[in-house]
Amino acid sequence: MKEKTKEICVLGGLYFVIGYIIDLVDGFASNLSMIFDIFFVILFFMILFGKKIAFLRKVINKFPKLSVYLYYIGLVGYVLFAFNLLVLGAAEFISLSEKAQMYISIGVATINIVGVLLALILATRNVFLRCKFKIEAE
Repeated sequence: MKEKTKEICVLGGLYFVIGYIIDLVDGFASNLSMIFDIFFVILFFMILFGKKIAFLRKVINKFPKLSVYLYYIGLVGYVLFAFNLLVLGAAEFISLSEKAQMYISIGVATINIVGVLLALILATRNVFLRCKFKIEAE
């Protein structure tokens, strides 16, 4: 189970980083973004149901420090995704004033920024302070 969790988090980290870069390009990348999203969901469920993904294991073995960063970005990204879904989904169905919706959006954006910074700080701590946490693929 631990290995599967590590692979899912590293996959999530790759997804969130590459998805952010694709969103920056914006123009022609909307179709590319949709294809990338579908590809991610397929890989996510393949890992979830026990299939080993070769390129993901190669990334983990070849770039161990980058894998730690991707792990934490993926882990925090999943938590923030669930939080955003719960808060913004509920706020969508509750009749709130425009001002209240704006404050909720700003609060969620702030929490997202703090979460990303937290992920980078935790990863940097583990990479450079030599903690006992290691990501290794079999």
